[in-house]
Amino acid sequence: MTTRRNLLKSLGLGTIALTTLSTYSCSSDTQTAEVNSMPTHDDPEYWQKLRKQFMLSDDKVFFNTGTVGVMPRVVVEAVTKHLNYMAADVADWPYKDDSKERFISGYQDLMYIRTKVGKIINCDPKGIALTDNVTNAMSYIANGLDLKEGDEILTSNQEHPGGRCSWEVREKRDGVVLKQIEIPKPIQSPEEVLDIVVKNFTPKTKVLMLSHIISGSGAVLPGKEICAAARERGIFTILDGAQTVGNIRVDIQDLGCDAYVGCFHKWIGAPTGTGFMYVNPNRIKEVWTTVASAQWDNHEDDGYRFTQRGTGNFSILFGLDAALDFYFQVGHENWTDRVKFLGDRLRNGLAENKKVKFFNPADSSMCAGLSVYNIDGFTGEQLQDAYWEKGRMRPRNVGEVFGVRHSTHIFNSSDEIDKAISIVNELSA
Repeated sequence: MTTRRNLLKSLGLGTIALTTLSTYSCSSDTQTAEVNSMPTHDDPEYWQKLRKQFMLSDDKVFFNTGTVGVMPRVVVEAVTKHLNYMAADVADWPYKDDSKERFISGYQDLMYIRTKVGKIINCDPKGIALTDNVTNAMSYIANGLDLKEGDEILTSNQEHPGGRCSWEVREKRDGVVLKQIEIPKPIQSPEEVLDIVVKNFTPKTKVLMLSHIISGSGAVLPGKEICAAARERGIFTILDGAQTVGNIRVDIQDLGCDAYVGCFHKWIGAPTGTGFMYVNPNRIKEVWTTVASAQWDNHEDDGYRFTQRGTGNFSILFGLDAALDFYFQVGHENWTDRVKFLGDRLRNGLAENKKVKFFNPADSSMCAGLSVYNIDGFTGEQLQDAYWEKGRMRPRNVGEVFGVRHSTHIFNSSDEIDKAISIVNELSA
């Protein structure tokens, strides 16, 4: 568990600064120790006790992690303590030794964080760059690849604008062809998607960009099989993982994609402004630098080349580091299994109501923590508002037809899921 003293050690600071930071602590050491006491994994009340690690109000229920996640208390403390230190004691920073003192971001290789990310997604950390978000990461790749007029980029009709629009810019600027294939909603099976994608490959297809989990339906696509089919044809593959890390287990080596982009501010519980880009080290030299600083031509560590992008907010990286440590404390499998368990509980409970229409895949293996559904006679806005009025619950409205997108995460409880099901049953009656 991250403590104030450990935080200061990571900053390279001493006992004098400890006194300074204590001034800004939002609670006493006794209170902090109580709320930050992690339960043991064999505790029968493990998830109820883990809920205390979050600062969420007890009188409201958050079901919108797919938009932005919830930071555990330890993450909030890591960010605020560093911000307070910067405000009070920035004069301690010797500037010339900024790799050790780490007062600002945007210049260091941040390998200590990249290594943790590599452990989560199973890849070489030298292929990882830390970015502000998925939109930035996708733009680096879209702007960095050498493509010529007439080259085809294949994507789907269900991509988020943050993943799609950088390719629209390339289409308008350079005359490449952005081709959107039609993927059904709901999807019936992995084989259905694979067949649709492969049938749309042409000799002109140079890049394939798809969401690993589709934001608007919660569908987990068969990334491994899709990437293998593209690789046989020499197509550069990119998976948009905005909704994956912390929602499902991501194994880059198993997926076999050329590039993967994602973020930590949704399902990992890191501060906003924390994302990543992975490109296979064998292919990352094909991606030109688009935000250039001193490391722009560093091909010994290409991830550093993209991580260095000018002065940034280092406080949120303290938060990211704390969030990754929290994730490891809960456990890779425990975390994602819990998300899946609660998602299945919600979908299975709602499925008993014949008036509920799902837009998730029919195959449960393609579903995790995102559920998209509606009730006959309701719009998404009406359903979202009814949740709030009846239970102070907050899923996300996703439109007149598609209803709400309902995220389940480790800080949610079975009782909250069951209450949501009862509200839907009451409304449909």
